[in-house]
Amino acid sequence: MTRTGDRDITRRTVLTSISAALALGALAPSRAMVAAEDWPAVQAAALKEGKLSFYHNLRPQGVEQLMIEFRKANPGIQTEQIRLGSAPLIERFSTEFNAGRNLADAMLTFPDDAMFAGVDKAGWAAEWTPPELAAFNQDVNHGNKIFAVHTSRNVIIYNKQRVKPSDAPKEWTDLWDPKWKGKVAMDPPWRSIAVQGLVAFWVKNGIPDAAQKLKANDIRFFEGSAGVFQAVLRGDVMVATLADLPLEPGLEDGAPIGFVYPKSGTATNSGYVMVSGRAPHPNAGKVFVNWLLSAPGQLVLQEQGGLPVTRPGVAPTKFIPPTSALSNAVDSLTIVSGPEQNKTIDVWRETFGIR
Repeated sequence: MTRTGDRDITRRTVLTSISAALALGALAPSRAMVAAEDWPAVQAAALKEGKLSFYHNLRPQGVEQLMIEFRKANPGIQTEQIRLGSAPLIERFSTEFNAGRNLADAMLTFPDDAMFAGVDKAGWAAEWTPPELAAFNQDVNHGNKIFAVHTSRNVIIYNKQRVKPSDAPKEWTDLWDPKWKGKVAMDPPWRSIAVQGLVAFWVKNGIPDAAQKLKANDIRFFEGSAGVFQAVLRGDVMVATLADLPLEPGLEDGAPIGFVYPKSGTATNSGYVMVSGRAPHPNAGKVFVNWLLSAPGQLVLQEQGGLPVTRPGVAPTKFIPPTSALSNAVDSLTIVSGPEQNKTIDVWRETFGIR
């Protein structure tokens, strides 16, 4: 059944240190910090549970195939899934968890301070060691509770049938050029953690008033990266900024979409997956997360989710570049804190008259 619907400066410093170590090739594959479970027993218990409830912010066109491939690899486990934008998804999980109404077995989304606080302090996530985790670098593992499985990057896109590549925006500041007045789209920051990261990146790079500039240029909001992508594809708008979830599969399908990752840099967001600390089907949740971390699962996730995955050795995406090839790619977790996140949402809502 498908239903749609206090990190502190210490953490920021640790993340920055990890990124630097990775750049130097200093981190070896992850070493388990929690004793390994009897995995055959977990698999057998998962079959007895026979059900998985998955909360996520994956693109809707790809998640059904992802679940089909999981069921093929794990017959006997039925699946249901709920999709929401990253911010409302975390809010929903928090509300249910605090109310003792635990419906999710596993959740995959872009995390924010609220999610890290829930994981680190409130018991949102089970602490365990997936067998497949040994194949990854240490930076994907947050306390043996949540694990980074793929990465989105903010990008500028344009309709190639209406905009010449030579005329297309090359930098973020081009989006408020008057020639694009009424022709620019984005996913609103109050809905998307990825967009909140982009706004923080703009502020960090000397653009503190993007909301006002984009309002003056009559920017149009569409729900989710998929909604933004479709608006550009239809010609409702000519250019847009979005997290690049729908870009790879869209280009695979032959969509006439051009794209630019600005040389000034971009904000990235890693999608983290976890098994709920109060999962109704905890073993099925573990089998699912472990499958997502496996080489076959990562390949399906990349193909259907549209984003580069984190497991070393998985074939790269066909159309969009790896994060390592981008100029000044900044992990949003290193520049966004809870107060900054709330301020961003308040400023953008006030600017555009959204309550």
